[in-house]
Amino acid sequence: MLYKLTEFENMSGWHILCNEGIGTVANSWYFPARILGISPAEFIEWLIKNYKPDDIHWNKEKCLFFYSWKNQDKMRKFKNFINAEARKKNFQI
Repeated sequence: MLYKLTEFENMSGWHILCNEGIGTVANSWYFPARILGISPAEFIEWLIKNYKPDDIHWNKEKCLFFYSWKNQDKMRKFKNFINAEARKKNFQI
């Protein structure tokens, strides 16, 4: 199945996730890094520089990275870019 991010909003802002990967490793935060062919650390730097999420949280003990936007348009630019790259590379989960 092709990797595809979807968007949702909650009280903290706009988020993305892969609906097909809920509850599996396929919904891991580092999959966009794999799609882009960069390391997870490079992905975090790239994301902050290019898409400027409003909220960023790192849990070192569990190796979890969370990010969200207050503005849906900003989040959508990121989501649409990653989805286009996943389609281009036929990134299957």
